[in-house]
Amino acid sequence: MACLTSGLLVVLLLVPAAARAQDGSFISAGVELHYRSAAAGAPAVLLSGGPGFTIDYMVPVGDFLPAGYRRIFFEQRGTGRSRPASFSPASLTLQTAIEDLEALRLHLQQDRLLLVGHSWGGMLAMAYAVAHPDHVDRLILIGSGGPTLEFAQWFGDNIEARLRPEDIEARRYWGQAVNNGTDRDKAALEETRAIAPAYFFDRKKGLDFAATLKDGALRQDVNTLLFADLAKSYDLRDGLRKLNRRVLIVHGHQDPVGEKTAEDIHGLIPGSTLAYINKSGHFPWLEQPEEFKRLVVEFLGSP
Repeated sequence: MACLTSGLLVVLLLVPAAARAQDGSFISAGVELHYRSAAAGAPAVLLSGGPGFTIDYMVPVGDFLPAGYRRIFFEQRGTGRSRPASFSPASLTLQTAIEDLEALRLHLQQDRLLLVGHSWGGMLAMAYAVAHPDHVDRLILIGSGGPTLEFAQWFGDNIEARLRPEDIEARRYWGQAVNNGTDRDKAALEETRAIAPAYFFDRKKGLDFAATLKDGALRQDVNTLLFADLAKSYDLRDGLRKLNRRVLIVHGHQDPVGEKTAEDIHGLIPGSTLAYINKSGHFPWLEQPEEFKRLVVEFLGSP
């Protein structure tokens, strides 16, 4: 998360051709929404972060799921191909995001959804579970934002503490670029590239993956509208206390979102499992893939 105006950072990876092979779409509140899928079996819906980043970087996460699960890479409203001609504040809210997931469930003809959410995607997964507890199978929350926006109080400080002078200068440059006519999405993405290393335990890995970010990966209007809506009344605590579903919380010890965020989620959801991964920031499947896979396979087992 570069800042609350830029949202939770998501590093975009290249999408293997095989993962693009199976496409689908459905209508939610008059908007055509899209997804890609891979493999076969019980659906596992993957939710990207941002808000406003494409699902592409979550494709490798699908590879860590055991056999027997169909990976559904959901292109959330406003991202990828799921982009209407225009937005209004009323058309892009937490509630519409929840309704889109419910429409996806009905489209997939599933009684319950298995949701795998990263960063903002974890927040959306929890919000859906609060709104539709009977339609949730299990949740995997990876580097998730919290049940409230309290984590924003320390998140920015954690990022700032890790930035080097060259990161700060690059961020400053692109932050001013909009005033010189640069496309807003392009400028926001370049700011994200500049501070990407702060999300990683291993700076080199952060730099390497920042280089894979592709133009179009971030939609700033989506981020702005959703965070404006979250700032009004986002608070999942009461609903999470009542949630009676299996939940795995995976959190890097060096994630700038902070361990307190993971502890807060764990403390609210009865019977949830909290697993920390050392020497890992916001992307544990990238920094510690073997441990990440072990945790996911152990939690999911066979469908």
